[in-house]
Amino acid sequence: MTTKKVTNLIEKYLKDLDAKGAPADLPTFIAEINNLIEIPLRIETTSGTVGESYTLSYLLSSPGRNDLGFDYEIIDQYKPLLTSPASFDEYIDTLFQFLGDAEEHKTTSATGDDTTVSFAGDITALDSIRNSVIKWNTESTSTVAYSAEDPKIPGLVATTTPKETEDGATVYGSFDYYSGPNIAINDDNQYIDATTGEVKKYQDQTLLPHFRRGSATDAFVGLSQQQIFILQQQLAEAGLDISSYDFEPGSINYQTGEEISFVAQLMTEANDMISLYPNLNLINKDAPTVMGQLQPYLAWKKKNVDAVNTEFASEIKASFADEILPPTDAEVKSAVDALFAERGIRATAKDYAKYEDIFSNLKKQEASRDIEIENNTLTLSDVVGLSKGKYTLPGGSDLQNLKFGVDVPTAKEARLALGKPLLGRFDVTTELGKIIDNYESGRIDASKEITARMASAQQFKNNFMQFEENF
Repeated sequence: MTTKKVTNLIEKYLKDLDAKGAPADLPTFIAEINNLIEIPLRIETTSGTVGESYTLSYLLSSPGRNDLGFDYEIIDQYKPLLTSPASFDEYIDTLFQFLGDAEEHKTTSATGDDTTVSFAGDITALDSIRNSVIKWNTESTSTVAYSAEDPKIPGLVATTTPKETEDGATVYGSFDYYSGPNIAINDDNQYIDATTGEVKKYQDQTLLPHFRRGSATDAFVGLSQQQIFILQQQLAEAGLDISSYDFEPGSINYQTGEEISFVAQLMTEANDMISLYPNLNLINKDAPTVMGQLQPYLAWKKKNVDAVNTEFASEIKASFADEILPPTDAEVKSAVDALFAERGIRATAKDYAKYEDIFSNLKKQEASRDIEIENNTLTLSDVVGLSKGKYTLPGGSDLQNLKFGVDVPTAKEARLALGKPLLGRFDVTTELGKIIDNYESGRIDASKEITARMASAQQFKNNFMQFEENF
């Protein structure tokens, strides 16, 4: 297959269709394209190397070993989509895959000898053919007007069925795969550019979702209670709030289970990342388990997204203390008057002005400490994440009475493991009292001295009066 020859043949066919004024339907169109595309093959046997060229339609007709001189079953798996594709995009993508696999194929000749059959053509024409055909499909002729809504060959380009919310906003979705409402996907389950409608590709491969709807349940099928509990711990670490529902260690509800819904959410997110960041390879498609397939995405999310969110949240919480309302004059006066009175001194207007900023800063420290205490509060997810599942068998019982339980760490052990120390409250009144004791020590001492002298004088007076009474 040479770029120039195939392109010229197809362009001539497109012009002939326009001249006839009666464009073919998609099956007829694909069949004719298969007749025009030639597949050059290099056949290497023990007796030498020869070159042969066959039309794609001939190879798709499944010629036998005696007809070709060798087995060529490699094309069989691609036959359905090369003869009855849902769209021209799907056809070209499948042709790319077939020719890639056909680059070097080990097989057997009609005489039973080992044979290597290799595709010897140039596939660079395929994208050009794709673009030319899709563009031609909506181009008007001198006699008939065509458009994307009224194309020459209906179905040649995969349709997209956007849905609408109650307020008329357009959302997308797939009936077969987990897909978010803001990621454009067509009816052939191909990710597309929402603006142009073009199918998205990465390294010449059409971008397709991976996780099918309903497969979230597969993550739990066949697992023991111990394995389910470990999976629940992994989901809690990934963000599942197990305190928001009736969490039961080692057990899930297959109809309404929050764990299944959360796995479906992760699958949706991972699928959408294929469209957004195809170069990251965030799904391990070869892993034997659902969680194994999700692992690259979970690791990426924890490293990048959660780290950013945590940093952002920390900045917000740190600035929260600076944003609290300053105390009113009445609050300052009440606090200072009470503490001064306890120390036997009287506050003045100058004292209120002096301690206003100090009192305000102490209130901010109180707010910051409250945030620290909140951050260090142990959650159910924290405790479950550190717990260990175990099985117990009552003495003399058979395996049918095997019980599953959970060893839960103490609060002290959990705080030590998570680096969440138990913090005390910040008492503004106590701290302000300490500052007053330091700043007003002279006045306080003088007040104490005066109070002591007054007490001594009063005691002397009492003693003298008692003396006079006795005398």
